[in-house]
Amino acid sequence: MREKVRLSDLTILYVCLSEEWGTIERRCIADASYFRNIGGASFILCHEKSLIDREAEKEDIPRLYFQNDLNGWRPKLNFYFQIQHILQKQQVDIIHSYNYDSLLPLGMILKGMPHIPMVFTFNEDIPWKKNSIFDRWFISRTDSIFTFSPNIRELAAENLPVNPRKIHVTGAGIDFPAKIIRSVHADEKKKIMTFIPRTEDDLKNLRLFVDAIPPLLHHLSELNFKQRLIFTFLTDISWYTHPIYDGLKRMILERHLEMHISFETRPLASSSFQDCDIFVGLPMHELFSDQDLYALVTQTPVLLPRTSTRHHLVKQGKFGETYHPEDGRELRDKMIKILTNYPNYLEELNGVELELQEQHHFERYAEELYAHYEKLYTQRLRYTQKQKKLA
Repeated sequence: MREKVRLSDLTILYVCLSEEWGTIERRCIADASYFRNIGGASFILCHEKSLIDREAEKEDIPRLYFQNDLNGWRPKLNFYFQIQHILQKQQVDIIHSYNYDSLLPLGMILKGMPHIPMVFTFNEDIPWKKNSIFDRWFISRTDSIFTFSPNIRELAAENLPVNPRKIHVTGAGIDFPAKIIRSVHADEKKKIMTFIPRTEDDLKNLRLFVDAIPPLLHHLSELNFKQRLIFTFLTDISWYTHPIYDGLKRMILERHLEMHISFETRPLASSSFQDCDIFVGLPMHELFSDQDLYALVTQTPVLLPRTSTRHHLVKQGKFGETYHPEDGRELRDKMIKILTNYPNYLEELNGVELELQEQHHFERYAEELYAHYEKLYTQRLRYTQKQKKLA
């Protein structure tokens, strides 16, 4: 009888080379924390002083550092040698990556280390190009690919050189409140909220939204819309230390919008969206956003940048609308559509949190993660033991 694998005896290397703070970075931190909390050892390979490095430090997760991005062969080669050095010096039983560009060098190394399984969480919105036979051979070393939704799984199956049976839908793995307590504003006010990430590049994405506010207010006045609109910019760090605060404030003052704007700091959780009447998502380089999910869980209509994933998430217009990420006029028109048909969206959203819990609850995700880690490690262990007997 084979001895059962104990995950608490294993060590996992999490690879997340990103300067951003989005869904995939938060997922990496949550996965590493979860594995540590069940007794395993976890550490993260990231960029020093990046946002994920700072968050990992808060969670007391050990880090190793890689200084460059992975654009081009030279950085990939440097990455190859660094990973090789890590695997020679430290025990690593599983590698879990969150960056597509890391799959090639990781696959090159692990082709010669068949005992280590590799997992990849796929959520990057990247331009697809035809992979060479060389690329496909090494990327195919990936043992399992996690995706957050069925349509992302389809995209991965179409574009990644991996057997579709290795691609799984795990859900997003977020915490749901025990009870949805939705705050209702007085009839004379509507609170429109957007979540601002933490990088300077986000100011460019935010400009389209801010530029749409003056014409939106003008058109609503022509429609004799009586409710006052408050646009809330939400972030999970202090606004006074936020890299785009000065630029955003200047943008608002130039458009004389200060009477319609508020700044708030809250943790990124479903409870932070319960007093929101409409959530507006900003363009990001990711296929699925946990922010959108937190808003929908609280039965909040959403207005999201149009991607196939987000169009599917709003049920083709039932739970909200989508807009082209570079079309301010469409953003304005869709906002008007939601505001003038607001009761219809609320009716469609009634009870949606129950449906979303089945797909995205953290307990479900954690069960999937544990089962996959255990299965993949066991399969690789048996394979290498068999190869040794045959040698």
